[in-house]
Amino acid sequence: MRKLNLKILTPEEFIFLESKKPNGVYNYETQKILNGIIEKLELGKKHASRCEKKLCKIYDHTDFGILIDKNSKNWQKITHSGKVQISGEFEGEISAQAILIEKTASVAANIAAEVVMCKGKIFGNIRATYKIKIAKDAEVKGDLHAPNFIIEKGAHFDGHCSMPSVPKSELFNLLGKALRKTA
Repeated sequence: MRKLNLKILTPEEFIFLESKKPNGVYNYETQKILNGIIEKLELGKKHASRCEKKLCKIYDHTDFGILIDKNSKNWQKITHSGKVQISGEFEGEISAQAILIEKTASVAANIAAEVVMCKGKIFGNIRATYKIKIAKDAEVKGDLHAPNFIIEKGAHFDGHCSMPSVPKSELFNLLGKALRKTA
């Protein structure tokens, strides 16, 4: 094991933070721990060691994605500027940049995002500014509104679709944003 020259964090805190991704998706408990460590690091930034300063820079202005765990049941309204991943039961409303509904998920909500990927069950309307994808064996009951759809063979869909046309200039802007986010 390497020797850490730490001045602010404990070795456990450092290793925990180092093992996570700044653009990762985490449950509320993990996010609370991560944000606490990052805050501690920010407050002691002046006296931090080189490796701590490097971590501080990596996690500067981080906005972790939200994860709803597999065995959880949630009733709430989520509005998030990043990613939302749902693996359990959820009821309410979701608005985010990107939303992933896992195979194990059952969602009763209206959804709004740039991109929505459904592998589980959704009961509600979905509005996407870029694309909606419904994977094989997924089930969606509700209306879809997006300029792009992918409904795989074996998916179940019950509702209405509307595909607004996107002006070319707006399409190039969306494409540019998507490329920057995936690059």
